[in-house]
Amino acid sequence: MYSEVRLSGAAALWRSDHSAGHAVIPADGCVDLILRDGRVDVAGPSTRWLETAPDGTDGSTGLRLAPGRAAHVLRIDLATIADQLVPLDDLAAAGHARRLRETMLRVASRSGRHEAVSRIAALGDESAPWIDGARRFAFHAVPARDAAASLGMSERTFRRRMLATFGYGYGTLVRLERARRAQRMLRSGSSIADAAAAAGFADQPHLSREFQRLVGRSPAQFALSTA
Repeated sequence: MYSEVRLSGAAALWRSDHSAGHAVIPADGCVDLILRDGRVDVAGPSTRWLETAPDGTDGSTGLRLAPGRAAHVLRIDLATIADQLVPLDDLAAAGHARRLRETMLRVASRSGRHEAVSRIAALGDESAPWIDGARRFAFHAVPARDAAASLGMSERTFRRRMLATFGYGYGTLVRLERARRAQRMLRSGSSIADAAAAAGFADQPHLSREFQRLVGRSPAQFALSTA
């Protein structure tokens, strides 16, 4: 069993029971802090679909941070852990890792959960305001050169900050946002052709290629699974 609760625009709390087994998770560019059997792992920013690891004996609890929010929480360059599952203790300084683990334990136990989640989410909210701007531009597929200029950066600086803060380049964020729109439309019952056109894909084969890489299934399979 899997359940998820959106906490704010920058975070979501999820719970997966060990009986759920493996599952295919579409790429979403997010970072997850995952508590499993008392250990906290970090699922780095995803730029391709992945299969979940088995849940622990007591299930798994996760906190998902929106694209661009986790670098400030973890205090690392996210490009170093893109598409990887890494123990928190291998990433953060000992004291910071301990505090994050204690916070995740409170989240899982529900004792002071709201305060604990708010503390982590607030760290992400302290990120530079350009992050929200980059996501807005990516949603509208604004060229990187124009996005950088609008954000008051050189294109080179913009690309460097994207890699460090999001864990991937601006072009990848555009692709993720486009695939997210298509998934949303297919869930709502749109045809594959309509989803491809409205989301900004060149044609249906383009949509299919992107879905195989980012979603892990064809558009038809995805639509059927969400029907």
